[in-house]
Amino acid sequence: MLRHLKWTFLFLLSLVLVLNGCGGGESGDTQANGSGVGSGGTGSYTNGPVSGLGSIIVNNVRYDVDTARIRRDDDSEASASRDPAELKLGMMVEVQGSGVTPASTAGATPVATASTVRYGSVLVGPAANVTINLDGSLASLTVHQQRVNANARTVVTRIPTFGDHVEVYGLLDASGVYTATRVEVSSSTPMTYKMVGYVSAVTDRVIYVGQSTVLQAIDYTSLPGGLPAGVGATARIRAWFSPTLSGGAWVATRIVVDQPLVEDIDEASVEGLVTQLPDASGLMKVDSQLVNVRGIIMTTSLTPGERIRVEGRMQSGVLIATELAAGSALEQEESGTELHGQISQVTAQTFVVRGVTVAYTPSVVHENRTLRDGDCVEVHAQGYNSNGQLIATEIEAGDSCH
Repeated sequence: MLRHLKWTFLFLLSLVLVLNGCGGGESGDTQANGSGVGSGGTGSYTNGPVSGLGSIIVNNVRYDVDTARIRRDDDSEASASRDPAELKLGMMVEVQGSGVTPASTAGATPVATASTVRYGSVLVGPAANVTINLDGSLASLTVHQQRVNANARTVVTRIPTFGDHVEVYGLLDASGVYTATRVEVSSSTPMTYKMVGYVSAVTDRVIYVGQSTVLQAIDYTSLPGGLPAGVGATARIRAWFSPTLSGGAWVATRIVVDQPLVEDIDEASVEGLVTQLPDASGLMKVDSQLVNVRGIIMTTSLTPGERIRVEGRMQSGVLIATELAAGSALEQEESGTELHGQISQVTAQTFVVRGVTVAYTPSVVHENRTLRDGDCVEVHAQGYNSNGQLIATEIEAGDSCH
């Protein structure tokens, strides 16, 4: 196997933590949500950005999605499963699947089989106020007047310009500021716009959602059945609306309250931003997912908006933590991107695998093998160049894909 830094979470199936004082707590809100809340038990659940393809790697677990039911967050329960090829690097997903099998060799990735994958973006609409870093990478933009920050981890299909329609996947902090994990520039005007955010206020006609200085008014009076239950101040919602303002408000076509894909399951992990610090009982929120950290030793203090990953088990919608990674430890554990698949469009400097253009030099290819169209590869990469190409750090090539 390739030698590379990788953080392996080993789920502690035999450890039982007793949760005192949080039974009946509110359900956590998660990133990629549609209608309905499943029930779990034996198996695994994860919520985070896709960091590898072939099948998909989320929170350092490689999930086989060949037989999974794949849904977008606006799909109905009766919708047919989507093509696994729709899952892209940087998309925020929820995965329910089998228990995780730890890596059998050093440096390998733990594996599981997905039964359900649900994905969804946080913003759809026209880009404005685009700012660029000195190296030409995306620094920030606004969508519906909401600030979106980008960083070195953000997958950007193309630097947007003013007025380009974009779809943003990402994390949301307690103040309503987004950290993008993927920014896609659309080739056509979307039929509906979208916004995921926290409700500030509700009137008899509109709800106000977003960052405090630039709240968006969303008119819900045309919704069949009116405003869904649970939409109140501080609730995290997903709203779809027509792309034209009417009377100073967006006209909603659908609104749902964010809920997790599962409420009870043996193994669970969530990556997101700290939206509520731990209280005296050990309860906190990560991207609005309720987490109990009383059973673990906190070696460093957390800060609001800090990106962390938590592992444990889900009980009644609460993630009972057994592992937590933050700061430099999380940065090291997420040291790169992993791709598996068959390559095409091979040149002396680039190739394409699973729709991603990879830049490489011969020195990173094991055994000095010359790459050819049709080779099956395992690629480890770190960051993007000025052309938006993933930069390979190690490549192992073979004749069969697995």
